[in-house]
Amino acid sequence: MDDDEILEGELVEGDLEETMSPQVEALASAGLISEEIDIFDIAATEGPAYELEELTVDQVSEIAHQLEMRGVRWVIDGNPQLLVHRNDERKADEVFDLIFGPEE
Repeated sequence: MDDDEILEGELVEGDLEETMSPQVEALASAGLISEEIDIFDIAATEGPAYELEELTVDQVSEIAHQLEMRGVRWVIDGNPQLLVHRNDERKADEVFDLIFGPEE
């Protein structure tokens, strides 16, 4: 077997939509999944990442709206995680406290 045969087909095949979870598909349909370049820019600041797996699209939309109102720099990747610029972490925590109540 030559090297071309070994490498062929090892990359993820098919459309991205086929590999997305139903939640990520719903977030993408709502326009909440960010472009890769934007994700890279925010991730490079090494700010916090918030897991969104247990949240509904409506909850994520409300979080995004509240972040926008406060001028927080954020993106949502395909995992789905909400990534926040490290300088905006306090404001993002305030949004989560507002929506879900303070952590105990």
